[in-house]
Amino acid sequence: MAIYKLFPSKDSTLYTQNPLMNTGLDEILEASTYLLNDKAQTSRYLMKFSQNEINGTYDTYISGSQSNSNINYLNGNIFSSIVDNPIDLDASVGGVNLFYPLTSSTGNGIGAFVELYTTAGTIISTYIGGTANENREFRGKNYKPGDKVIISGLKKATGGFTTASYTLTAGDFLPKPWGSDLKNYAAVVTNLNSTSYLKVYPISQSWDMGTGRFGNSPISTNGCSWTASIESKEWFNSSNPNFAQNTTGSFNINYGGGGGGTWYTGSTTSKNIIQTQTFTYSDTIDLNVDVTNTVDIWISQSKIITGGDIPNEGFIVKQTSSVEFIPSQSQASTFKYYSVDTNTIYPPQLEIKFDDFSYFTSSKMNELYQPEAFISSYNNDGIYYSESIQRFRIAAVPQYPAKVFQTASGYLTNYYLPKNSYYSIKDSETNEYVINFDTTYTQISADTTSSYFDIYMGGLEPERYYTILLKTTIDNTTKVFNEDIMFKVING
Repeated sequence: MAIYKLFPSKDSTLYTQNPLMNTGLDEILEASTYLLNDKAQTSRYLMKFSQNEINGTYDTYISGSQSNSNINYLNGNIFSSIVDNPIDLDASVGGVNLFYPLTSSTGNGIGAFVELYTTAGTIISTYIGGTANENREFRGKNYKPGDKVIISGLKKATGGFTTASYTLTAGDFLPKPWGSDLKNYAAVVTNLNSTSYLKVYPISQSWDMGTGRFGNSPISTNGCSWTASIESKEWFNSSNPNFAQNTTGSFNINYGGGGGGTWYTGSTTSKNIIQTQTFTYSDTIDLNVDVTNTVDIWISQSKIITGGDIPNEGFIVKQTSSVEFIPSQSQASTFKYYSVDTNTIYPPQLEIKFDDFSYFTSSKMNELYQPEAFISSYNNDGIYYSESIQRFRIAAVPQYPAKVFQTASGYLTNYYLPKNSYYSIKDSETNEYVINFDTTYTQISADTTSSYFDIYMGGLEPERYYTILLKTTIDNTTKVFNEDIMFKVING
């Protein structure tokens, strides 16, 4: 599964209703506007995900300099400094950045054949094409710094062909395409206007989660509240708020007083770090926003990389300032979401998505040619610990094989799924999508053995059963296969 889920290390809600109250252990997060004793009340919620977990996921599955790097993300500029580069190449080759393969039938050429000598001593033949899509289809895995690329089929001006070589370094790799989404699942969302909005900002101050609950009497104050980020430490001086560069806050001195958190409004990178979700009558009420830019800046800041000007203090979620602090029931809206302390299967999630597609097949197998087919996973153990990473291999055979003379059953021959094939994962009990079909991040790969995809069990709620669905398009027919491919994740 090229979608890895992280869960918050802490979360809490801030209420103007009781500005000193901490709610760090509540099962609900709230970003609501409402009236209480004819006074406008507002709530906002905070959540933070571990930077160590974010960096670990990025370094392990995305960063181009790690051992799972893919050759298609080699920086194209490496060929301008190839070791032992021939200087007598035919001028028609167009320089060292464009290579003609020996088998080119048109004479124009679209790439080069390469042999990769890995540090393990194996030799793998592959291909570097002229476009990103070609590269993506033919990429291999486990290429890393220290491996040597041998490029063959270079046409010489004096006739004949020659080769060139290059030893890879960490700087020659580029990260895989990736993204990150923040997801919160609705408990109660009501009284929405014709169009309502939630805003998501990166928080600009550290804060304590605390151990309070909304209904505690007396209230708990040992953590963040509307007034304070940490017990006895105010978010800012409300009589003279002095916000740092690119940060702000908002409050109404008559409704809750100064406080309510502070957040970033911009970055020196000029990347958009403010996310908005619009809610209308027909829209889903779950929160789902793309926070790739913010997470990318957090990673850069934690690694002391240029452009990393925002440290990870988490997210703050609130309604737009234009509807907060308005003493009118017509403007009141309720947004309640499950927190990390929920007893349900719907805690907040930060999804890290990355493109792990690889399609490097064997000539001994054919592609499935009809939508009527039998499909299964032949290596599904059924039960997996949450620390497991499982590669599900797909067995696919046509339901109505072509009639040919042969001495063995046609149903014993495995077929590849087409490249435009995808998987999704549903919770078997609720029938809700945990991972939906995605044309970039859930594309089914293939190697010389079979079609396959990887699932990282750590991103799924344990003690649950899940069902895998497969979707493919064959002969202009798109079909979803639900073949009862089920598994359970258990605690380790």
